[in-house]
Amino acid sequence: MHLWQLDLVGGIPLADGRECKMVTGIDDHSRFVVIAAVVAVPSGRAVCAAFTAAMHRYGVPFEVLSDNGKQFTGRHHRPQPVG
Repeated sequence: MHLWQLDLVGGIPLADGRECKMVTGIDDHSRFVVIAAVVAVPSGRAVCAAFTAAMHRYGVPFEVLSDNGKQFTGRHHRPQPVG
């Protein structure tokens, strides 16, 4: 549980025609799945909620690795003011 790898994967079709994504997270060494959460909207908020739940369950990893997707970096959105 030293390094976790996070990603969003594929489209999961729903009966009503919508498509969901899955937030995945694995421990790099053991390949243990720490996150497998289906999200209706693949937003930064949804990723943070899944990540927070995993940390509550398994503890805080020393490092996290992800791709440069907008859900992980926020680089495609205007920053919100910090309050």
